Amino acid sequence: MPVSSKTVRSADSVEKVYEAVKALAIDYHFKPGERINEVELAARLGVSRTPVREALNRLAQDGFMSFVPNRGFYSRDITPEGVHDLYEMRAIVEQAAFRLACQRASDEEIEQTAAIWEESCRTLPDPETISDWTKVAEDDEAFHLAIARITHNSRLYETLESLNSLIRFFRRIDLETPCRRNNAYDEHIDIIDAMRRRDIERGVALMDKHVSLSADHAIAVTKEGLARIYFGKRDRIK
Repeated sequence: MPVSSKTVRSADSVEKVYEAVKALAIDYHFKPGERINEVELAARLGVSRTPVREALNRLAQDGFMSFVPNRGFYSRDITPEGVHDLYEMRAIVEQAAFRLACQRASDEEIEQTAAIWEESCRTLPDPETISDWTKVAEDDEAFHLAIARITHNSRLYETLESLNSLIRFFRRIDLETPCRRNNAYDEHIDIIDAMRRRDIERGVALMDKHVSLSADHAIAVTKEGLARIYFGKRDRIK
């Protein structure tokens, strides 16, 4: 969705420009490998070029852009290896989060975390009838962040939050696939059960299975992502 000048009301607010450009980058409104025209982007947002440049520098540090000296900023590329690496890193962080949550969280915190997904299940239709998985992906992300929050480790939470931003585009595609959508709900329930029992070994294994992306599936998700970016096409990933 294009961001109008109304989105950025404060002409030189770097934070608002950063969030606006980040939203565009997350959903690949910039094509993979596309050179960013700073003048056009500044005009699009209704701001000067200075906050745009500062925002792009931050996004390069966050992994959404790359910077080539004397040439400028470029949108991040998409490769199966890159998608697989992001999910592999996410699996490592999520397993650590589950372990620490079981060790450190109070019973009340665990119940509050479980309630986030259980409430989501009460308000969402059957997985087989969902046509737009954006809300499911948002609820899925919120649940996993809630587990990270009760580790009481701010660095771990921030790391997962950053990874979530980088994989958000692919997460929605992944959750739409039959092999994922048929299992996502049940896997969350099993993870919650293990967390309530503080069964670290079982929970870590469940989290690894739930989060990990096989090399073949990473290729399929990448191909579907590229199809949507360039053609608006939606294939059925098996």
